[in-house]
Amino acid sequence: MYLISWVNGLVFKKFKNAWYTGSLFALCCSQAMAMEVSLEGIKDGDLENNIEAHLSTLSAPGDCSLSVDEKITIENKITEAARAFGYYHISIDSIGFTSTENCRSIQLKLNAGPQVKITQLNVIVTGEGESDEGFKNIVNQFPLKKGDALIHSKYKSAKSRFDSVALNRGFFDSKFVTSQIKVDMEENSAEINLEYNTGPRYKFGKLIFPEDQRASELIKQVLPFQDGEPYLATKLGEFNQSLGQTEYFQQVVARPLLDEAEEYRIPIEVVAVSRPRDIFNVGVGGATDTGPRVTLGWQRPWVNNDGHSMSANLYISEPKQTASIKYKIPVEDPLNNYVSAQFGVKSLDENDSNSDTVSLAFQRHWSSDDKVWNKIAFIRLEQSRFQQAETPKQTTTLLIPGFTLSRHRSRGGLDVDWGDLQLLTIETASDKILSDINLARVTFQTKWLRSIGDHRFLIRGEVGALSTNDFDQVPSDLRYFTGGDQSVRGFDYQTLAPRQIDEDGEEGELLGAKYLNVASIEYTYPLSDNWRGALFTDVGGASNNPGEKLAYSFGVGASWMSPVGPIRLYLASGHGDYGNSVRLHFAMGPAL
Repeated sequence: MYLISWVNGLVFKKFKNAWYTGSLFALCCSQAMAMEVSLEGIKDGDLENNIEAHLSTLSAPGDCSLSVDEKITIENKITEAARAFGYYHISIDSIGFTSTENCRSIQLKLNAGPQVKITQLNVIVTGEGESDEGFKNIVNQFPLKKGDALIHSKYKSAKSRFDSVALNRGFFDSKFVTSQIKVDMEENSAEINLEYNTGPRYKFGKLIFPEDQRASELIKQVLPFQDGEPYLATKLGEFNQSLGQTEYFQQVVARPLLDEAEEYRIPIEVVAVSRPRDIFNVGVGGATDTGPRVTLGWQRPWVNNDGHSMSANLYISEPKQTASIKYKIPVEDPLNNYVSAQFGVKSLDENDSNSDTVSLAFQRHWSSDDKVWNKIAFIRLEQSRFQQAETPKQTTTLLIPGFTLSRHRSRGGLDVDWGDLQLLTIETASDKILSDINLARVTFQTKWLRSIGDHRFLIRGEVGALSTNDFDQVPSDLRYFTGGDQSVRGFDYQTLAPRQIDEDGEEGELLGAKYLNVASIEYTYPLSDNWRGALFTDVGGASNNPGEKLAYSFGVGASWMSPVGPIRLYLASGHGDYGNSVRLHFAMGPAL
């Protein structure tokens, strides 16, 4: 230790031209090759890695000799790296080169000495935040305890948490009154003293609205805090997110005006630019199930000062075409609590199904208190003219009240790496109330995407059940079919279902089913920056008795993260009660 102390004194006190010498050394060696270090005598892996990291920034000498300045630099780097882990007595027993042929490789024999332990730990919070849960958690979960080694990175991390919590919870006048580590090198002990004064907690102040009165009224509908409520940065973030999701504004931000705070109340200014009166969009896509598709959309975000909005959408693919117009009326807020009316028409011609449907629906949308689960109560009047397989054409009118419960969470943007989806829909109809048949239908779908490092797993399942007094009159789009990109791969789209039986006992065209059950698991791993390889297996079927017939498949795939989102390609081999099949599947868009 005396050697290192003497060296430090030599560098900073005796060498008046040390700065010039060190700069010249760095300049002349900046183009030299990096130093290779071999360490002996260190048993602490973290210490060894830290020393190697510090020395890796140095350049190897030009020949197999070290100048005084180079030795001093090496010794200083080792001291700095060692003290970060509580080793204040480290010394160099020997220093040299592993061979005269390789002057880049330096061998160091070190003696780490004893590690400084914490004997006194005093962490105190004072001020208005003394009883605040955020600061209590920091104190209770302080990463260093009595008897622990003095790890400076843990100390710095704990200190930074104080300021982070203070900023998040509105303690803007907070500061450290005391922040010190006392090291007794003779006793190899350390005393940590931290006193953090939070000062007063600020509150949300008045809301400063845009001059547009229409925008001001709509902004109030998604406000998650009140004037005088304790400040919380997460609530301000929630407010900004909700404002962006309303679709009323082209640009919008809510920001705190801390410099204008009075009596510890912070005004919140909302700066907003309304969206154009009419918005048009065009989309294209494709999949092996449906072929190429085109979508056209129109939206009028502002119909009146009450926040009513209108939209219309057109979907065109070879097997299916739909058109709809929707009118939306906020009840409490336009995001999670509103009613809507929708008129739509749909034409379907695929897999032995031919139908034309006209519908009028009224929906009431609201969410749970935590805004995680979305709920929709609806009533839909629809008339469907259809022919399934070779059965006679039919026209069925249904008045369908129902309920939908859903949750969709994801993160990762276009390349989703975590998320899940749950969707439950219940529909009923009665021949006593404007319906031609009795009907009850329940469908549940779930998907779970989780990542463990680079390993990504997608698990999905879907079940459905239909009960009716006249299955022949159930429209095609209410019957169950499965198979294809999003269900059981290895089979054509929607081809797994009961079929007509001809006079010879041979299976003919598809009829659809009363029950549905599908499950799948997929594993993906990155092959490069933009490519992921996949392995998967699917199982499922649609039948008139639960689990009566099942198909299963397995295969390989790949997905490319294109500029417009993931493009996925799968090769699947299908087997089971529906026969054997091999299919190449193509799809665009995220898996969740």
